Amino acid sequence: MGDAVPVTHPSPDDATVELPRTRARSGFWRETSGALAIGLTGLATIVLALQVIAWIRGLPGPGIGVLLGHFATAAAALAAQHFADRRQGPQAALAVLLVAISTGIAIWFFWWA
Repeated sequence: MGDAVPVTHPSPDDATVELPRTRARSGFWRETSGALAIGLTGLATIVLALQVIAWIRGLPGPGIGVLLGHFATAAAALAAQHFADRRQGPQAALAVLLVAISTGIAIWFFWWA
């Protein structure tokens, strides 16, 4: 019995208190802008992979300007989405709009133009 571990019961002072979490409401537009932001990030990663493959094979590839442009628009979209996820009202709406604008810029200048 020398190996027994003493059992201690928590006292009322040891009680754990959970604080309520306040979280911005989710909605269709916020979720859509999140999908656009993560899509731009994935697209930038794919363009990076294609550029590395082109360098390995000695081909021109998409180019550094296109690569940097994809990463810049993806970073802007992710930053705006981060802001939108933590705000409500007009500030969140503006951030969602900025995600859409970043996506539009990437598509227009690097894929359609």
